[in-house]
Amino acid sequence: MIVFDNENPVLLNNFLDYLVNIKHYSMTTISEYRIDLLVFFRFIKGYNELQLEVKDFTFFVFANVKESDILAFLVYLNYTRNCSASTRKRKISAIKSFYKWLFAFNTVGSLKNPTDSLPSIQNIKRLPKHLSLEKAKKLINVFNYKNSKFAIRNNTIIIILLNCGLRASELININISDLNLLNGYIRIVGKGRKERICWLNSTTKQQLKSYLDIRNKNKTIIDTSEPLFLSYRNGRLNLRTVETIVENAYNLAGIKEIGYTTHTLRHTAATIIYQYVKSDVLLLKEILGHSTVKSTEIYTHIYDEKIKEAFNSNPLGNYIYRKSA
Repeated sequence: MIVFDNENPVLLNNFLDYLVNIKHYSMTTISEYRIDLLVFFRFIKGYNELQLEVKDFTFFVFANVKESDILAFLVYLNYTRNCSASTRKRKISAIKSFYKWLFAFNTVGSLKNPTDSLPSIQNIKRLPKHLSLEKAKKLINVFNYKNSKFAIRNNTIIIILLNCGLRASELININISDLNLLNGYIRIVGKGRKERICWLNSTTKQQLKSYLDIRNKNKTIIDTSEPLFLSYRNGRLNLRTVETIVENAYNLAGIKEIGYTTHTLRHTAATIIYQYVKSDVLLLKEILGHSTVKSTEIYTHIYDEKIKEAFNSNPLGNYIYRKSA
């Protein structure tokens, strides 16, 4: 994952280093910050007709950005790039964080932080896209040795994502030492380096045993610091590989609806747990590793939609009362 790069302005690399070592953000989050900020810097270069490359932006260039420039960037995101409210909100969050750091750790004189008075962007609340139980079942063991060189590994990844509700970044960071099949759990390090225990059901444990038999077949010594899931080069999987595995699983299962992603499997796991296990929302919060219950409450809305459908399908709902003569 490329984060620190010679094409970045020096101050951007310094900011990203701050996010790594002081804020302890995940590399995935830091990579997103870098991408969002570079989009903004390129806009500023074109909008203000600056005669220098983005990588050569100095403190003077950043400090002289005005609030009106950022508002113009929002208009650009909305009408030229057709970005959703949530995407615009994320990019503005990255810009605010960068400028908060810039003005806190650098001498700025009388210059003012241009993000101080920015209006908030209302995020449109959307229910997360998820698979029905029937569609989720179609993904189980969809890989075989006719359609994949790594059928057992790929099936194991799909089963863990569907049963445990992990983020893709959490899955690829699992090491052998994090797995305890005897007691049936995996130690997960989530966002903000927050640890939680992910308990394994019988299907997931059996699948992991089958995968480990293949993974460790020709090994005399097992290094427990190694990644649980290995690439074809025996290294740690990257996010793009996991995304490709999930995309292939959808295609093989004949699930072709637009908008299904790797994260859909996490939403599917959460929805199935909430709907069919009748999980308490606070319990679901711990299962998913959410920092606040607010992030988890959206799954109660999914269930509310099912309840609404049930009420609307009541045959008495269309019954017209007629008074007797």
